[in-house]
Amino acid sequence: MSAGTLHMIIASLVFSVAYSFIKVLTRELGFWEAAFLRGTLGFFILSGWLVRVRQPILGHRANLVPLAARGLFGGVAMILYFWALQLTTLANASSLHYAHPLFTTFLAVPVLGERLGAAKVALVVTAMAGVLLIVQPVPSQLDVGALPALASALLASAAYVSIRFVSSREHPAVIINALSFCTMILAAPMALSTWTTPSPRLWGFVAAAGVLTTIAQYFMTMAYKLEQAGTVSAFSFTSILWSLMIGALVFGEIPDRLEAFGIFILFGSLVALVLVRAHTAHRTEHREATLVPKEL
Repeated sequence: MSAGTLHMIIASLVFSVAYSFIKVLTRELGFWEAAFLRGTLGFFILSGWLVRVRQPILGHRANLVPLAARGLFGGVAMILYFWALQLTTLANASSLHYAHPLFTTFLAVPVLGERLGAAKVALVVTAMAGVLLIVQPVPSQLDVGALPALASALLASAAYVSIRFVSSREHPAVIINALSFCTMILAAPMALSTWTTPSPRLWGFVAAAGVLTTIAQYFMTMAYKLEQAGTVSAFSFTSILWSLMIGALVFGEIPDRLEAFGIFILFGSLVALVLVRAHTAHRTEHREATLVPKEL
């Protein structure tokens, strides 16, 4: 196993543990307050770091539009994900939220000009079958928490597309800070109007979630530095498997057979889809490189 792959697997595990703390916060404080605390903590930690490295806290003015889009789409996606954590199991919420590559694949066609080949279409259809098995869209069996989880995946994909336009022009911490800032602002009205002062135990959970997500961000960043993005990003979906295990061990959330089958179909399809997209992008770059004259 390569160093980059190992770093991504560790990042995915730490993220899953962090979201188990957040799940408790959503149950005891509500998802609005949990999102507000997460956004506020992240904003002040990242802003302090950005001041230290002499970077603008909210980015450069020229990048205002893509940063605002990343923050707004990502902020609403995070709030919806926290809502899903309150309503459904950790495994279901994680699986459906991590389905964002499905939507990114479609958004990348009109926005980024990517092509949707037969392999991608087949994998998207397979992944959607997994989604249906998890959601079970029958009135008597419909998992209500699946709806905000799917909506969070759609908006997260829009946020990731926005990042493509600014990733080379801003410090990574600035891009993440746009998410924290917008989450804090969006959640503040509802969180403050229904505020419940956390107990010392819950403040500990808030601190743990903040520290763990920071550690996870570090390992994820190192993964992308050590290996090609297309390879390591496929292993980010191990979060689905970690969430499945944590949900069973900590919260006693055991999926039924259809849900479990759907989770594994979705997991396999997402990994394959990311690898296919990475392979296609690599071939395109290689083809373009061969067209550039060696001597000018």
